[in-house]
Amino acid sequence: MTVSDPSKDKRRKTSPWCLVIRHTLTRPDGTVVLNEKTGLPVLDRRRRFFGTKDLANAAKKKMETEHAVTGDGDFLWNRDAALEYTRAKAIVRNVPLDLLAKFYRLHHPLEEKPKLPELVTRFLEDRENKGASTRYYSDLKSRLGTFLKKFSDRYPETITRQGLIDYLNGAAANTRTRKNHKTAVSTFFAWLCEEQIILANPASNIGAGKIGKVEANDIAFLSLAEVERYLRAAERYDPKLVAHEIVQLIAGVRADDEMRQFRADYVFPKTKEVVIPKVISKTGQREVINTLEPSFWSWWEVYGPRVGFLRPANYGPRWARLRLLARETSQATADALAALPIKTLLKRPEATVALEEWPWNARRRTFCTFHRAGSR
Repeated sequence: MTVSDPSKDKRRKTSPWCLVIRHTLTRPDGTVVLNEKTGLPVLDRRRRFFGTKDLANAAKKKMETEHAVTGDGDFLWNRDAALEYTRAKAIVRNVPLDLLAKFYRLHHPLEEKPKLPELVTRFLEDRENKGASTRYYSDLKSRLGTFLKKFSDRYPETITRQGLIDYLNGAAANTRTRKNHKTAVSTFFAWLCEEQIILANPASNIGAGKIGKVEANDIAFLSLAEVERYLRAAERYDPKLVAHEIVQLIAGVRADDEMRQFRADYVFPKTKEVVIPKVISKTGQREVINTLEPSFWSWWEVYGPRVGFLRPANYGPRWARLRLLARETSQATADALAALPIKTLLKRPEATVALEEWPWNARRRTFCTFHRAGSR
């Protein structure tokens, strides 16, 4: 606030001495009103008139003294204000009250704004409309669903970098899983920045130093004997799985990304080609595999269907059952286990061991499958 020196208005017959009082206009939330063109604070200008110059000077001195003690605008330092201030400082101690006010307004905005659940829904719809693959969309939905369990009632501006680091380190013990969750969350916040909903991405630059370095999995392979038992177990106990499994074992088509939507008509025996269409390809490009061993076509001739998806219904439990049965070196034991209901079988301790010992990504990486193909 500023108060001018007294000036005389010769047009006034009574109380000709004038003081001009200027102070900055503020909104109810305490923010300063700015001029749209200049960006400078808007000043409120008022005049007060007095009968003599001495009275005007006395009023000016009184106003400046009160302003220095009590503040500005609608605020008046009185007994109630002092009591409120004392109570607040007893709670927050050394934290400045203006920082607390900003924190409160951040979490309790004056206008209605979307919270994280609504924004995540809009983000997923945007990804789907822009052609996100089924697997990518499913992963985003799952990981952001986990994120919302922690931050469901929050506005995006209230999420901090440290808050995300704490969340990611608590989300999973495995560093690769933490990195996958971080990527999903970062992609979401990047979209919020693109949509100008927030100004900065709190997940950016959260590196391995904060959530752990991802260690590469050991590349393990199936032995020739394991491949022999695996294919023979499929033939004996679940023949409808054979076509699906040879496309992975011998052609090397990716399991979850491509085999889920792989169809029989992507295999062309006449031209000796297996085609992975662009629509299901993990690389986003149409791929043609035309260097397959002759044995692939021998297997396909016997077990390959003419139409439809290769992945049969209830594939997950059936594949788990196959891995367990293929692990058994005793035919009699395998036959006895195969006679059990699949749910009962998969609850047995040997099922847990078999699934834990199965090499990660083994069907695509096992070089001996090609030796196996050449020997058939």
